[in-house]
Amino acid sequence: MFRPVFLTLLFAAYLYADFEEEWIKKYAFAAGIDIAVTRGDLDGVSRVGSDKKLVPESVILPDVPFFLVYAFDARALVNASSIAFNFGIGFPEYEHKQQSGDARYFRLGLEYQYHFLWPEPFRIGTGLGYEFSSMRFPNGSVGEAGSGKEGKWGHANFTGNGPHAVLSAQYFFTENIAVEGAIRYRLLRLNRVATPLQEDVSKLDDSVWQGMGEFGFRGMFVF
Repeated sequence: MFRPVFLTLLFAAYLYADFEEEWIKKYAFAAGIDIAVTRGDLDGVSRVGSDKKLVPESVILPDVPFFLVYAFDARALVNASSIAFNFGIGFPEYEHKQQSGDARYFRLGLEYQYHFLWPEPFRIGTGLGYEFSSMRFPNGSVGEAGSGKEGKWGHANFTGNGPHAVLSAQYFFTENIAVEGAIRYRLLRLNRVATPLQEDVSKLDDSVWQGMGEFGFRGMFVF
């Protein structure tokens, strides 16, 4: 599904582009906040195991309904196209029937957008991206009988990758100052976990799938 959508966006950008025009290259830094609402396998009830059957422990799947993400981008702009390297971090509260507390969310990714109406001050953008993500719960794993840490809780750090789609609106007050509002949908596939009882990162028996809808706001400095 991801590949046909990506090709469709590229084809739309190709049809809209004028390849005889001068290429104007700029760079930008952007910073802002995303409001993230999540739904999926992190349901606040379930547990999951790893493929290391010799490790007698289980990992809980807490509920993380919504949280704020502090987002930072470094962008390259070429006419109506932009490519961004993005970084985000958040500290959501989580709940589970056995544990609750504060988690840590982290992501690194790339994003491509095509901005229709360029070079007008107001521009509509659409695009796709891909990111590495992690979600760390300080009390997310528990030792079972035979582990030597029966009933003792430790951290669980889920990691994985996933694509996202974006629809944005930008307004340039000047050539150097702009703002952006955007809606993004991210699909996270968390398929590995690290815990105190594991010697290394362990692959999960069943991947944890989590959808994230985001509304974000950025301030941009262009140079």
